[in-house]
Amino acid sequence: MSEQLVVRLGSESRQAIHWLVWSTVEREIIASGILTSAEDLIELKSRAGGRPIIALVPSCDITFKKVELPGRSNKQLLNALPYMLEQELSSDIDKLHFAVLDKAANTVSVAVIAHDKMQQWQTWLADAELVCEQYIPDALTLPYNEAHWSAIELDGQWLIRQTPTQGLCIESELLTFVLATTEYPEDEGVNNIPTVMSYSPLDALALDNWQQGQIELPMKLCAEGAIASRYNLLQGQYKVVREENVALKLWRGTAIAASLAMVMIFVNQFVTLNKLEQQQSALDNEIRQVYKTVFKPKKMRLNTRLVKKQMQSRLNDLRGGGDNSGFLVMLSQLTPAFKQLPGIKPISVRYDTKQATIRLQASAADFQVFDKLKSSLSTQFDVAQGTLSQRDGRVQGTLDIKGKK
Repeated sequence: MSEQLVVRLGSESRQAIHWLVWSTVEREIIASGILTSAEDLIELKSRAGGRPIIALVPSCDITFKKVELPGRSNKQLLNALPYMLEQELSSDIDKLHFAVLDKAANTVSVAVIAHDKMQQWQTWLADAELVCEQYIPDALTLPYNEAHWSAIELDGQWLIRQTPTQGLCIESELLTFVLATTEYPEDEGVNNIPTVMSYSPLDALALDNWQQGQIELPMKLCAEGAIASRYNLLQGQYKVVREENVALKLWRGTAIAASLAMVMIFVNQFVTLNKLEQQQSALDNEIRQVYKTVFKPKKMRLNTRLVKKQMQSRLNDLRGGGDNSGFLVMLSQLTPAFKQLPGIKPISVRYDTKQATIRLQASAADFQVFDKLKSSLSTQFDVAQGTLSQRDGRVQGTLDIKGKK
């Protein structure tokens, strides 16, 4: 079909959902819009109109991994991927879905997503009576170029494609901090910081390695990439299974039986009809069982909503209620110090809401780098330095950082 509906789902039901109908023949937008939440997806039922649907899912909910297999990839080795990655993942592998994105020689690129997320997205689309046969990570729909990364801003988030099978989705207010603390491959002690080609305006950003590309509409750029993409997260238990054309088989059997005597034809039809009734009954039972397994009951949805409210409350706490002492504000103020001292590598960051204090655990090449960091931060914050220790040739320690009164 020459027209396709591309829908970009959110991480949470309250987030806006962008959609676009794209014509591959005319290479133009037929229709587009924004829904306020997942509950409004039912409005796209009339827009679908028999068009194929592609769902773009947030890359922030996906972990991209590469696995080196001990031999040539086969079904047995691919089934063992979850256990090969178990030590690198913080969640129970039984709660995770593993989708193979690409295989090159002995290297397999994998996308890892929580089953809860996959089932949540499927529930939204099923409730809206939308049939979707392809899920693609949104960042992997951006143009790929070996010479640079690609980036575009969509609804307060930056989508960044790093490689053919790896990407990022970063909140706009955290972009500078995340990039400043990102580790890049080193060549003879020099960081190979990649060039980033932005398809959104860079007026408000001051990033040395970013270049302004041609300005594009985010959903248009993503839709073109999605339609050309062969990636699909609907694998394994989520793979779309098309029902066999039972009627075709019935007519084929009837055509063969037509050469037989009339009595044999009637007997054959009776036996076939009886088998079809049994198959239909078994199929109905399987469909009901799959629905119970994949889609959560209403009680579970209520629990999910409560969790979302708690997460929203925590996010409001981190923002600091709009003052200058919130977690996100302090992170943005810490960024310049990290850019001036690239030798500092954060290990963990914890935030005490009641005390409005950040506890930063980091490592550095020597003790002097820590002193420089403390001195730099002391102009804006009250900084308390913990005990420093040397481990594996690097110095580790903690800093308690609090806004000055």
